[in-house]
Amino acid sequence: MLFTESEEACPHCWDESAMRLPASSVVNKDECAYCCRTCSMNEGIYVCMNCFTGICADHIMKHRSLSPTHTMFTLIKELPEKTDNEEVKSTSQLGVIKEKEYSYTVCCGACKLKLSSIPELAVDSYHGITQASLPGAQDAVSDTQNAGFLKPQCPHLVCLEQMTSPYPEGVFPSSESTCSVEQCDCKLNNWMCVTCGAVGCPRRESGGKGHALQHYQITGHPTVVKLGTITPDGADYYCYLCDDDVSDVHFVTHMRHFNIDVALSKKTAKTMGEIEYDYSMQWNFKQIMEDGAELVPLYGPGRTGIYNIGNTCYIASVLQCLMSLEAFRDAFYSSRSCLHQDHCWIDPYACRTCQTERIASGLLSGEFSKADEENKGISPRLFKKVYAANHPDFSTCLQQDAQEYCLYLLEEMKRHTKPVNQHLTSLNPTEIFEILMEQRLECTQCHRVRYTLNKEKCLSLPIPITNNVCMTSLTPEEKEAQIPCCSLEDCLQSMASPNMVECKCETCGGDVVCKITTRIHSFPDVLLVHLRRVNFDMKTFTTNKMDVYVDVPEKISLEAYRAHGLQNGEVEMPKDSSNIQNKSSEELDITDVDEIALATIMSMDIEPDIAKYALKQTNMNVERALDYIFSHPNIQHEASAAGAQHENPTDSSFPEAAVLRPSVATDGVPSYKLKAMISHMGADSKSGHYVCHVQDSDTSQWVLFNDEKVGVSRKPPFSLAMMYFYVRQ
Repeated sequence: MLFTESEEACPHCWDESAMRLPASSVVNKDECAYCCRTCSMNEGIYVCMNCFTGICADHIMKHRSLSPTHTMFTLIKELPEKTDNEEVKSTSQLGVIKEKEYSYTVCCGACKLKLSSIPELAVDSYHGITQASLPGAQDAVSDTQNAGFLKPQCPHLVCLEQMTSPYPEGVFPSSESTCSVEQCDCKLNNWMCVTCGAVGCPRRESGGKGHALQHYQITGHPTVVKLGTITPDGADYYCYLCDDDVSDVHFVTHMRHFNIDVALSKKTAKTMGEIEYDYSMQWNFKQIMEDGAELVPLYGPGRTGIYNIGNTCYIASVLQCLMSLEAFRDAFYSSRSCLHQDHCWIDPYACRTCQTERIASGLLSGEFSKADEENKGISPRLFKKVYAANHPDFSTCLQQDAQEYCLYLLEEMKRHTKPVNQHLTSLNPTEIFEILMEQRLECTQCHRVRYTLNKEKCLSLPIPITNNVCMTSLTPEEKEAQIPCCSLEDCLQSMASPNMVECKCETCGGDVVCKITTRIHSFPDVLLVHLRRVNFDMKTFTTNKMDVYVDVPEKISLEAYRAHGLQNGEVEMPKDSSNIQNKSSEELDITDVDEIALATIMSMDIEPDIAKYALKQTNMNVERALDYIFSHPNIQHEASAAGAQHENPTDSSFPEAAVLRPSVATDGVPSYKLKAMISHMGADSKSGHYVCHVQDSDTSQWVLFNDEKVGVSRKPPFSLAMMYFYVRQ
């Protein structure tokens, strides 16, 4: 839409209903709600002076069709940086960036005018918009600077009994203190035990020999503080028992015990947050090497990066892998257009489908990945907010587990998105991951069996290595030589191997030892394989990431792991209808429902059969059942079919109520080819950094996605990834 400059105000400038003061101090004014254009691109972003939605010029007509009375806008344009002789230097203080400059103009969307002056009635709204903060602008800074508020209070520090201080009066530990272990002269990044005051050096990757960890393993003293990070505002604490960064409610008292006056303390060492920040600052794309080979940048459709706005690399990696799949491209960017947005009439900031199409178009259009333009990549902020606003973990700026987020995102998409194709037929791309796992339980005394089917979206595999795979005490060279290896086939066999458990057998009438085996009942179009690289140490009660190579082929066949169900000669265990709490949601009979939950849903004028069916599908959760009812337009037909199966069981030999078997949308030949994978760098899945590799559909070359940086990968890390996306051949 082209605007004409005007010195005279139009009639809409006197319409009080078109302009109002923002109710919040935060306004979405830096990027378009419908696409990934920002205020630094093209004309800038037009912020509605009534509802404060930020839109680009191409979506003004869309916004006005939804709200015809919203005629007045404030145009915000980020100005290019001024070039001066003095070079702007980076700083280790997080959040300190060069001040950006903007131009602001009041516009009328109905008359297509840019006004040279601010109309009198628009002054309050104009200043409210221009002075408002950007959403999430200070999240990363506050997460680091206010870590004491975000880090959990350590319960082991609340009632800690400190031992006699080893420091005489007037002497106190500092960042210059040497490690207490004999023959260790490490003074870099040392930690002090809060219980006894012993100083220990960090792990090898941080420049030490791991003596702080060894001290905990020997003494059991749980918490350490990093010397050099102590200031009046707090310090870096780590609790081995909590396995987390923590804060100390008795910080001043505990430090005074070792003659440390926190009021006079100054920071002389970098905090863990600053070390991670420096790592990100130094991650220059041109220096990312694979065995010394410089990576070649790539641009164009499907080669667009995603900016890291504060530990969002796990989101970026998952999105890049999902949007590389044909089903997701067809659902959210069919024929290079956003079909849902064209027919959506709700707030785009609150619509998950609108924001998913927004991300899909940003990644797949190629508009934000051009070699000759400075702006490369898109922001995940609006996508992250709409999907995780109420989630206790994914809504924060802290690093999260990519596999947990992927499963959460797929479930949210299944429930809340309604993508359509060109014929406006509803699509559900998440169904391509659905896999049925068969669990066979056999009593070792009577040898009767029970088969159970469970629907999953991920094939999570153990890594069958039990020796020391977390080799923190070795040098990098020693670790490289001693890292154990296994194959994906070993992981599959470990999954399929029988497990012995003690459970109750209805036939034998008591607790017996049963053998459980797992097989795959159906094979989805896309097989998501997760390798459990994080294990739990029973000795230290901590989680550790396994240092292990897993030989993962690009092509696999899972025919050997196909389930075959009840075999000739096998006798099933009798069904125990009274043991409802031990049944999965897929096994519950349609009559076995929570009466209180049923009454709650029926009070909303929902038919009993539909209410019962929805409760069964959602494991008796009222909130999820209501969401299921309103998100499934054909639920009446589904409930009727389930009721018919209940009233007319096909197997008359069993008088018990019929069991509804779970179903999946896709099944076929279990031959797969690797399409994408997510790798993690760091000691734990909730720290470090995530990247992903995707095989290009046109060139078949592997492409590395590292946040907003995209390039050719000559040696993809097949043996080091944690999540693999296989597509059916």
